[in-house]
Amino acid sequence: MLVGRDTEQHLVAGLVAAARLGESAVLVVTGEPGIGKSTLLAHAAELAEGMQVHWVIGSEAEQGLAFAGLSQLFGPDVDLAGLPAPQAHALGVALALRSGQAVDRFAVGAATLGMLGRLAESRPRAIFIDDAHLLDPPSADALAFAVRRLVADPILVVVAVRASERSPLREAGLPGLDLGGLDLAAGLALLRAGDRSASLSDAEVERLVNATGGNPLALLEFADNPLERAGPDAPVPVSASLAAAFLARTGQLSPAAQQCLLVAATSGGERPVVADACERLGVDPGSLVEAADAGLIRLEAARIEFRHPLVRGSVYSAVSASARRAAHAALAAVTPLPEADRRAWHLAAAVADTDEEAAEALVGVAGRARARAAYDVCATALERAARLSTTPSRRAHRLLEAAEHAWIAGQGERSRSLLDQVGPTPLELVARIGSLAGLIAARTGSLTEAVDIYAEAAERVAASDPDAAVELLADGINASFYRADREWMAQALEQLELLVPRTRRQRSRVLGHLAIGMVRILLGKPGVETLRVAIVDLVAAETLRSDPIRVEWLVMAVLFLREDGTFHGVVEEAVDATREGTVLGTLPYLLFLVSRDAATSDRWAEAESGYHEGIRLSRESGQTTNLGLSLAGLAWLEARQGRAEQCREHAAEAVALGERFDIVVSRVWAAWALAELDLGRGDATGALAALETVCELLELFAIEDVDMYPGAELAETLLRLGRDEEAAVVAADFLTRATLKGQPWALARAHRACAQLSGDQDGFARALAHHADTRDSFEQARTELAQGSALRRSRQRRAARPVLLAAYERFGSLGAPEWAEQAAAELEATGETVRRRGADARDSLTPQESQIARLLAAGQTTRQAAAALFLSPKTVEYHLRHVYLKLGISSRAELAKAMGPVT
Repeated sequence: MLVGRDTEQHLVAGLVAAARLGESAVLVVTGEPGIGKSTLLAHAAELAEGMQVHWVIGSEAEQGLAFAGLSQLFGPDVDLAGLPAPQAHALGVALALRSGQAVDRFAVGAATLGMLGRLAESRPRAIFIDDAHLLDPPSADALAFAVRRLVADPILVVVAVRASERSPLREAGLPGLDLGGLDLAAGLALLRAGDRSASLSDAEVERLVNATGGNPLALLEFADNPLERAGPDAPVPVSASLAAAFLARTGQLSPAAQQCLLVAATSGGERPVVADACERLGVDPGSLVEAADAGLIRLEAARIEFRHPLVRGSVYSAVSASARRAAHAALAAVTPLPEADRRAWHLAAAVADTDEEAAEALVGVAGRARARAAYDVCATALERAARLSTTPSRRAHRLLEAAEHAWIAGQGERSRSLLDQVGPTPLELVARIGSLAGLIAARTGSLTEAVDIYAEAAERVAASDPDAAVELLADGINASFYRADREWMAQALEQLELLVPRTRRQRSRVLGHLAIGMVRILLGKPGVETLRVAIVDLVAAETLRSDPIRVEWLVMAVLFLREDGTFHGVVEEAVDATREGTVLGTLPYLLFLVSRDAATSDRWAEAESGYHEGIRLSRESGQTTNLGLSLAGLAWLEARQGRAEQCREHAAEAVALGERFDIVVSRVWAAWALAELDLGRGDATGALAALETVCELLELFAIEDVDMYPGAELAETLLRLGRDEEAAVVAADFLTRATLKGQPWALARAHRACAQLSGDQDGFARALAHHADTRDSFEQARTELAQGSALRRSRQRRAARPVLLAAYERFGSLGAPEWAEQAAAELEATGETVRRRGADARDSLTPQESQIARLLAAGQTTRQAAAALFLSPKTVEYHLRHVYLKLGISSRAELAKAMGPVT
């Protein structure tokens, strides 16, 4: 019964009403034990008349059972037929309904979202998750992923979490309510409703409310003897007081009843199992009636329910460790064979020292959890198995495996901690530990630390295992690129050129050649052909087709070339396959790379959407390096779009992350973005300051790659400021370096810079010829603007007009209004009347709306778009309605036309 709580009742009623009308409603209720969280959820369930109600209740007994929470939500007869195949596979494997290879942990979250959306199509749903802090971690992660994406489905989700505990649902940024204690009037009403206040004076009631802080459970528990139990001072630590109160009642039970109650507290609450375990311990399970009469438990036909989790916790923690082990041993002996995971956990808890039988049982738990993508459970089981291992070698192997699965579960700090516990590293584990430790540092910590880890591990295994050394060095080069450590990359190149000929595995050889090609380019040496051949091998290699690392290296290497048409179809296929397989752990990095490529072509809308999605997923998965790079890339794009406020905000965050985690490239790109912003606005002084920051960083970290050097921008800025001689030196040096690299993107920009100084039309022609071999429409428009301006200044107005018009149209179609205005001003200076482009309605779309519009305009169905973007179909329809309103259309056919050549 809910007493008082008028504000909370009003809030919950509004959420229920919203969900009925098709607006998803979510609330996370936090509070101390006994404060009334469960009562509020029960009240919400009463209000949800006409909705299909689902309950998920966390429990300590099921925290180690993979996807126990999702099993409660969806039940044993869930129909997966309507889900996209990858989602159906992921959820089927998670719920042990299908067999198959383990899937990405985020795939289960995407499938959970898909299933919730499907269920809500037939009837509004109300989902209540009580004691969410006790859910098994894989279920909590999947539910957090799904719930934060609910927008337009008729679904209500109310979650209860203990205030002192962590939960992915609590940390998902969802709307929250911190539940406090009852006031005096409500406390009195509660006591009267329970017929507990008859013997209390008003002063005693007030004292009791003050002493308990208005905690409802404490009020009821202390009502019989408030002065003795609560004491005169207020407030008191309610949890400790309640535990003492419950233990006081427990102490009044007979020894047999106390032992039976301990077994019940140790178990999962299955009454037949508890009875068998009690008999094995030589006590009568009928003694549990005493505990029921004392109000500590409730006996049902098949289950034993404790009055409150505090009762169970108090009973379990009050006895000696040996008594707890005896209870676990009895339960392990009687747990049915099909419940192997429960038996294994009881067996592990029953031993005080090392025990290989218990360790092997937990390894079995880990294997079954891994097969269902329950990586957190897998890591926990392996960690406990390591503690029970009887030899140092087994302990080390199990700790490493636990660390590997903790990383896959998105727990970087825990993974690092487990690796630290391995101790002296056996030689056979050096490469694996180095690879994982380096990856953790590279993705979520310091790039400097990552490179050091890769280098040390590679040095230790180079003599005995050249394949492993090559892969470690390749990973180190990948991290070092974003850290911009020229000296280390030069040393790694020398090592790779010696080690690659000694490799035996195709994977190692291909990765080695990819790394060699990239490092040579970064160091200003010929490496393009090496990289191009390595990409061909990577695409063709059958043994690498199912290798997760293939996609990341493929995308990175192809985009490294910056060539038009070279393998870009393969890149798009790789990204699409990652989406379809819902491999979200890899997706943020791929989205960063592909968005960077799209931003340097004519696909700015795609780049913007991709950056925003990658940033969101990077924040969720804690991938700080990807986050910093994506923010810097987005700032660069926003600079060209003239979005000053957003550009500065994202650049500032990128710089902060870059300084904290040694992501030098994000700092360089962020400064370059600010320079682009000022150039577009005509502020040459501001642009020069930002470009000087870029150059200082390049010099500080000895970065030689010409593509990282803003030579064209610097020369143009100096020219605008009247510093022609300095501009000429910069442009000449830039051309020399670009010629050495021999790639069209750098050559086009270098020839433009030189032509701007000389006015040489042949120089502009050479620049445009190189632009034709790239996909960078913006840079081509910059060259056209520069060429047209030079023609106008030399009084060749008629020749200037078509060139300037091409620049104006190109800038306008890209969505670079400030640059388009510069081209328009030059056109008008030739005597041409410029008809300004009207505002493009597509510019009013949010990144997510734009992404949805592009997918649907390309012919995808609502369900296909929802699956690709990890949304529900209803949410896609919700955003589509906004797209229609903004674009002034009403059909898919009009959408395809309105989106035009989707860029």
